[in-house]
Amino acid sequence: MRNEIEILGPIPDLTEQSKSDIKYSIELIRWFLTPIGIWPTSSSTCEKILSEILVIVSFCLICFLLIPCSLHTFLNEKDPRMKMKMIGPLSFCLMAISKYCFLVMRKEKIRECLKHIQTDWRRVQLSTERDVMLTNAKEGRFIANLSATFMYGGGFFYHTIMPLTAGSFVTPDNITIRPLTYQVYDPLFAAQKTPSYEIVFTIQWFSGFVLYSITIGTCSLAAVFVLHACGQLKIVMSRLENLIDGTNEKMTDILESRIAQIVQLHLRAFNFIVRTEKILNEVCLIEFIGCTMNICFLGYYFMTEFERAETIATVTYCVLLVSFTFNIFILCYIGEMLTQQGLKVGLTAYMINWYELSGRKARDLILLLAIANYPNSITAGRMAELSYNSFCGILKSAAAYLNLLRTVVM
Repeated sequence: MRNEIEILGPIPDLTEQSKSDIKYSIELIRWFLTPIGIWPTSSSTCEKILSEILVIVSFCLICFLLIPCSLHTFLNEKDPRMKMKMIGPLSFCLMAISKYCFLVMRKEKIRECLKHIQTDWRRVQLSTERDVMLTNAKEGRFIANLSATFMYGGGFFYHTIMPLTAGSFVTPDNITIRPLTYQVYDPLFAAQKTPSYEIVFTIQWFSGFVLYSITIGTCSLAAVFVLHACGQLKIVMSRLENLIDGTNEKMTDILESRIAQIVQLHLRAFNFIVRTEKILNEVCLIEFIGCTMNICFLGYYFMTEFERAETIATVTYCVLLVSFTFNIFILCYIGEMLTQQGLKVGLTAYMINWYELSGRKARDLILLLAIANYPNSITAGRMAELSYNSFCGILKSAAAYLNLLRTVVM
């Protein structure tokens, strides 16, 4: 049985063009994943140590938000409305640290996928195929940029603008309370005293940066990987359309070589999708459940602040609501796109002039058709496919929970 190198040829050396293309394709996810220690490092010992330090620091920063605020919310806070106001941010913290754990565990698989992408860029020779890959890489970058704009924008409002504009107030015990994004359990440390308040505020700001970077990194990673896979499937379709062009039955070797390359490219894309699914399926499940809850809570916070005529808070929650909705939509969008591209491969194989081939040659396409009829997709914990239907289901569930919440609390 011929292996991949025999069919597709050896992996070419890196050229300036391939280096530039690889950088263009994965540059943004490197920017988002490096500060939180998820980006796979080289063999350098210093880089590995730095990556481990970043992971530990990121975990500590998230725990700095999660633990004191949880203790305050469930042990200290007596007002049900204030408790409800903190449950949303706490669920986001829990969601972020869960995703982060899975991403840390999947770091080697991320490295394998990145190597796969680099190999694909090094092997591309035809300008038309390179254009296809660049188009998909451009779309991946656009999605990553848009996700970063929404999430960092909403996070900046929530962690900076809203607490600074809220102002302090004095309790009946003549204690001045200055606003914090996440409340702190008093027996742990007195966060309202100077300089404790400034230190806590600053640490919470960096903790928020980690939280939003995890969300952006997840969305960007999924977008870049899935769109790369879609690009490879488009190349398979392009080669299928040109399979018979310029050949006849006497040119057996050329036909066999073309079919072998098409099948091998399809298998490579298929394997890449499987790897991507293994990286993302638990993360997508957390996003699937978490976004349903967060959209519900943010809708509740938005209506509450709107009724109180709190302009800054209303705008902040509106931006965050749009951000979370956009993130889950992107995951569902790329899942739908991947499924449709997989089905199109089978349709393309059927629509070519396969009847011009001999019976034996035409039978070579049967396996390709069979695989294409059951395309791989991105799932949420292998329980639900990410698609437009899933997105509509999330919005319906969030709206139902919001109505229930309004009935019980408001």
